[in-house]
Amino acid sequence: MDEIGQTEAAGNDLAKRRVPCLIAYLNPFRMVEAETLAPWNATIADINGQSWDYSALHEMAGGLEVGLNSPYHLVVTRDGALALPPIDQLRSDQSAVAFFNRCLAALLIGGVYCEAVTPDGLDLGSIIDWKYVRSHRYGLAASNRFHEQIRYGKASAIEAITLFRPRTIAFATLQNAMKSGLEVLNLLPTLQGEYLLKGGTGLARRDWGAALANLWIVTEQLVSGLWAREVVEPTLKDNPSTARRNQLNDTRTWTVSARLELLYQKGVIPAETFGALGKARKARNSLSHEGKHPSERDAYASYEGVRGLLSIALDGMRPALFDVDLADHSLSDPFAPPKRLEMQPEFWMEIPKLPGELELERAEAKSRILKRRSRHEEKPSPGSSPG
Repeated sequence: MDEIGQTEAAGNDLAKRRVPCLIAYLNPFRMVEAETLAPWNATIADINGQSWDYSALHEMAGGLEVGLNSPYHLVVTRDGALALPPIDQLRSDQSAVAFFNRCLAALLIGGVYCEAVTPDGLDLGSIIDWKYVRSHRYGLAASNRFHEQIRYGKASAIEAITLFRPRTIAFATLQNAMKSGLEVLNLLPTLQGEYLLKGGTGLARRDWGAALANLWIVTEQLVSGLWAREVVEPTLKDNPSTARRNQLNDTRTWTVSARLELLYQKGVIPAETFGALGKARKARNSLSHEGKHPSERDAYASYEGVRGLLSIALDGMRPALFDVDLADHSLSDPFAPPKRLEMQPEFWMEIPKLPGELELERAEAKSRILKRRSRHEEKPSPGSSPG
């Protein structure tokens, strides 16, 4: 081989060692476990000293089949990075986000809680030696900034404490969830999983308006599929004319509410689901036309309606999504009483004081002591009688 040939061969070998990719992250954060990876172990000393094994966070746990043409798949790393090839169909931000969200929606349907990504949640990076996934340009979303800091070994102790005994998930669990979730999405071509995912994210984050708006899109998509299956197709068997098809598919005549009513009258939709969707439709109209914020009850009525429609569309099949408690993953409710501490803290850190804060805390503590003493002195002693 001449010198030019050797140079080209060397260049090809280098190209195989670094393959470009698009990256998003599982959110909430989980550490992915796989048989091919050594168990993750970060001590409190590692957290305080920023000395955890940052390279291990980049390690590939495996690849998930997500419907791309061979040999492409979705690569998953130990820290929950999800990598896709920058093929033509994924070259725009919106198309890449939509595909990532379809994959995440499949995981949610398959029973693994996760949240939607947005365009600022995309990284550009590369797969190195088919062992590691490295980001070169990080997105600006909070999840991306967190992964940037832990992957560089520069996260503060407040952020990095997440690496100490983190929530974990087995790669095999992701495989099973993805497979079952994609089966559901493939069975329901009118359903775009991205909106179901965003609706679930809205419920978990207590964003009732986002939950209702996205879940109503899901409702319309599922109703469209049921309408085609239960009304249009049976009718066209007897009268397959184009005029008849156009009449049945006219959304001005057959609005969603009219379709729901007819499907209910035909016994396709049960009363419980029909009632929940009625409440959701009223709240959705108030949101769209008046800007009136829906309540928690409105949002969950929409979710119950979607669950009912999914069961009907899947002929009674019960997705693992139905076992996911979305409220368990919500942000803290400031109006709920604090949960009892179930174990003694092992580690703590000093919180730096603001000017005047220490003096204020001492005054508040003194005030509480004086109030307790006052209440104790006001109590009648045992055996005494009122004067």
